[in-house]
Amino acid sequence: MASAKKRKTRRRGPQSKEATREALIASGIELFAERGLDGPSLDDICAHAGLTRGAFYVHFEDRDDFLLAVMDKVGAELLDELLARGSGGFAEAVQRFVEASASGRYPLMPKGGIRPYQLLDACARSPIIRERYMGLVGSSVARVAELIAEGQGAGILRKDVRAESAATLTIAVIVGLQTLADLGMDVPLESLAPEVIALLAAPPPR
Repeated sequence: MASAKKRKTRRRGPQSKEATREALIASGIELFAERGLDGPSLDDICAHAGLTRGAFYVHFEDRDDFLLAVMDKVGAELLDELLARGSGGFAEAVQRFVEASASGRYPLMPKGGIRPYQLLDACARSPIIRERYMGLVGSSVARVAELIAEGQGAGILRKDVRAESAATLTIAVIVGLQTLADLGMDVPLESLAPEVIALLAAPPPR
């Protein structure tokens, strides 16, 4: 066990303040994905990055402040990937969301990582974490709404629904399905993607 821990510890030389901060965040992302939100201690995170507690407190006030930085890093990068503008528009974005849900990358992490109840516990305990998480959800809804509005303008998606409402329902369905799958329910996420898209598809011309 000791040798395994030793192999995982990253030994680092002198580096800039920004590099130190990024190393701590990268260490947190990796350990949270392995052990869940409550698994690694701050000492574990610092040791894994090859840094000290003193270095940690130069950049973060406490664990919640650190979690905000991790959420910003993971959330922003993942949303940029999943909601990238492309020729496929809304349908392509939904497919990417569902594929990421099936693999555990969205909205949480792979098996063994952060679980829904841990995230909800963190939101209930910390108003600032809840606010930041809701901000990521709101950003997802806004960006999906833009894709839906584009599809409506192109005549691909039905126009009798508000883009923002449809986007909210889409995100809620995807997160709900992923949560059910995480609880052990047999949810065929990949095969449900076309059904989600079909709900908003424009009817064929008569």
